[in-house]
Amino acid sequence: MTLREWLVSTYAWSVDHATVILVVAIALPIAGTALAAIGKGGRTDRDGRAIASIVVALGAVSLFAMLLAVHAAHAYFESGLLDGDVRLVVAPLVMSIGCVYGAHRVFPLGELGAARTIGYLGLAFVLCWGAIWFFSMFRGWYVVFYGRFVTLVLLVIAFAWYVRRLLRRAFAKSE
Repeated sequence: MTLREWLVSTYAWSVDHATVILVVAIALPIAGTALAAIGKGGRTDRDGRAIASIVVALGAVSLFAMLLAVHAAHAYFESGLLDGDVRLVVAPLVMSIGCVYGAHRVFPLGELGAARTIGYLGLAFVLCWGAIWFFSMFRGWYVVFYGRFVTLVLLVIAFAWYVRRLLRRAFAKSE
């Protein structure tokens, strides 16, 4: 079985079970929010915070999986987001929004380690995307850059330092 055949059969299976996938995508944030609220009610709210972090991470993973699927569909199968089953398109969006909203109703998102990590990783991703765009301005041996070469080197060093700092924050142990 090739990867293309596996992707096609996985999508066909998903279409066959799309209603179940959508119901699970709706029920998972509700159950996770309820468990986080129950965990918050104990002596310490550490269990509730852990459950809320897991819920936020699940929402982010579902959204990331959807983005990968859309990219694969566009790049390898010449189809797009509008060609997919609406239940499969809506399920990750509902799940990610429900997970973040539900966890926010129980705990402030700034107190959750998963939310901070996702924020730092998202910012690092956007910065790296901007760097890729910036370096795509190279035309052969020169760059469309108005300034001195020293300024360009300083910008690259500052960018690398900031992305390194963001990634260290993202993967640092929480207090």
